Amino acid sequence: MIKDPDRLGDVRLACEGDRQAFGRLIDDYGGLVYTLLLRMVADRDTAKDLAQDTFVKAWTRLRTLRKHESFPSWICSTARRIALDHLRRIKIRKEVSMPEESFVKNSNDHRPELSAEGIALLEQAVCKLSERDRQLITLAYWKELNFADVGRIMGIPEPNVRVYLHRARKRLREHLRGYENELLQQID
Repeated sequence: MIKDPDRLGDVRLACEGDRQAFGRLIDDYGGLVYTLLLRMVADRDTAKDLAQDTFVKAWTRLRTLRKHESFPSWICSTARRIALDHLRRIKIRKEVSMPEESFVKNSNDHRPELSAEGIALLEQAVCKLSERDRQLITLAYWKELNFADVGRIMGIPEPNVRVYLHRARKRLREHLRGYENELLQQID
């Protein structure tokens, strides 16, 4: 949900056809959309193309947005559907390899820094998770969306999001077992 009045104003203006306001929304939410897509398709170029497709589709359907405050979850849902359509078309059903771009480095500033080894270990572990688990962890922890927004984006009832996230964290912990010291080591 958008709480910033400037961003909310940009959504309203964009819904009325203001291209500059929509450009500001792309600037504000482009990273979120790209990160979600990168987690889903594991290819930087494809993620960039799909992000562009997402914003083109969003521009053409922006007038269908009922609640302006819901723009972040609406744009993520649009991106997710585009990625799923892409994955169905090319029939990729294999384990995702580690992308070149770090999602950990793009995380929020208030999180403790990880060592280079810790970042690599965490990214490798996340890439071993299922597509759904990767999406859940990306949206809930790296993008810090609330459970309701994660549920709307992924088409999962909010109470189930809590359960699925709990299970995803458990699977992630299993992949990280034995590497606790490397992950906890802070950069001086």
